[in-house]
Amino acid sequence: MSNVAGAKAQQNVFQRAVNAVIDLLSSFFLPIINLLVSTGILKGILELLKVAGVVTTDSSTYAILNAMADALFYFIPVFLAYTASKRFGVDMVTGMLIGCILLYPSIAAVMAGDEPVLFFGFELSKVTYSSSVIPILLAIYATSWVQKACYKLIPETFRGLFTPPFCVIVVVPLTLAVFGPLSNVVGGWLAAGYEWVYGLSPLVAGVLVGAFQPFLVILGLHWALFTIALNNIAVTGADTIMALFGGAIFAQGGAALAIALRTKNKKFRSQAVSASLTTLLGITEPAMYGVNLRLKAPMVCACVAGGIGSAIAGFFGCAGTSFALPALTTLPVFMNHAFVPFVVSLGASFGLAFLFALFVPFNDVTEEEMEHAEQEA
Repeated sequence: MSNVAGAKAQQNVFQRAVNAVIDLLSSFFLPIINLLVSTGILKGILELLKVAGVVTTDSSTYAILNAMADALFYFIPVFLAYTASKRFGVDMVTGMLIGCILLYPSIAAVMAGDEPVLFFGFELSKVTYSSSVIPILLAIYATSWVQKACYKLIPETFRGLFTPPFCVIVVVPLTLAVFGPLSNVVGGWLAAGYEWVYGLSPLVAGVLVGAFQPFLVILGLHWALFTIALNNIAVTGADTIMALFGGAIFAQGGAALAIALRTKNKKFRSQAVSASLTTLLGITEPAMYGVNLRLKAPMVCACVAGGIGSAIAGFFGCAGTSFALPALTTLPVFMNHAFVPFVVSLGASFGLAFLFALFVPFNDVTEEEMEHAEQEA
């Protein structure tokens, strides 16, 4: 009996830890979920216009529309700085300033240049901060401690004047020297791990990518796999990574659609339907952050279904001949390598996630929670 009780206690601790992590991540993204849904729809419309030949990628019209659709994702460190500051009790303007500094044109230019990046003689690793997640979240968490120290050491009369610049002076170099490179290192390990697993078993690689891809996106680590995908296409003319992403992407949509049918909240139903449809265009953030991760149980359903669907794609060697996120509009990219199994993998992911989420217990969103989320936004 004691062993059983101990096992249950360990399970409860693990479950609480997982729930705490999910709640923490949700608190970062939930306040901007309406923006994510809106820009996700804009991205989908732009893709349709591009495929239909209405706009071309070298036109100024495309540049303007792309800015409308992509600005939120490019500047997401600033938005996350805002939400993380609220979560960690940091002055929001100071937090947003740190996010802006990481994206400042001169920093972006030196990070993208050929010359070494030196800061007082210390060489910094080159990191791209646009669309990144981990560096800014760690930066704001560090800022919370620096701010607490300032409030203890600086007289109240001068706190408002001296705390923000001191936070910037401490946290920005710390981010450039430690937090940014740390995300690169983790991403590098992830990329090497993928290549090793795929070499051993494409089916196992499909299971792992399909099941855990959403969490890679949440942490911003999927960019490391994008680098490998681009290199594979340049060297061999084909890539398997994006094909394995398809199961995870479509599974998010299937789970969100099931929740749309089950929820009694009309506003949340509308949000879930929109989020589900955008996944068919390759955009998962609205479904993932606004629906599945928010309710926890549908996220598990999507991960399981995504793992099964991507396992099918991995087993049959599905691959793309150009870099593109799997979507209805990008299917031609995957036609030359086991196309029928690839379509089956997408359908299986969407359908299984829908069925799983249709029956899994979940706590529905209340009107009060929806109103609170709108106020936070």
